[in-house]
Amino acid sequence: MAKLHTHYDNLKVARNAPLKVIRAAYKKLSQKFHPDKNPGNTEAARIMSIINTSYKVLSDPDKRREHDEWIAGMEAANLINRQTHQTPPSASQYSAAQYSTHSSENTFLLNLFLPIFNPIKGIVIWTFIYVIGISMLIGTILLVDSVIEFFRGKS
Repeated sequence: MAKLHTHYDNLKVARNAPLKVIRAAYKKLSQKFHPDKNPGNTEAARIMSIINTSYKVLSDPDKRREHDEWIAGMEAANLINRQTHQTPPSASQYSAAQYSTHSSENTFLLNLFLPIFNPIKGIVIWTFIYVIGISMLIGTILLVDSVIEFFRGKS
């Protein structure tokens, strides 16, 4: 399976790089591929567009967080697919540049359902723990009762 290509790869920086390093990498690459230094070179213009998109995502804290979440999701899906020997359809569908436009479409639903989901999740977990606690209490009472009955029969 091919390695996931991200905005970090486009700027040739580590995923945990601080903004200062990202800015320096962007400056270095943009000087190399700027259209003024490469007149008429369509490949340089294409690379410059990719570099600009990557910098816009990585320099904005919210977009960078979304991009990091997307990377984590894709890596988790790739791991599952490797374990089940399946080809992930989403790995070929999305590139890092496409992700930024795709994620904004889903942000509305996420913002709508996330505040509802967390309290429901808390209630379900609390109920589960409560049922386990009651079951353990009843089990303990039955065990003590059977031990008492056992020793009453011995005397």
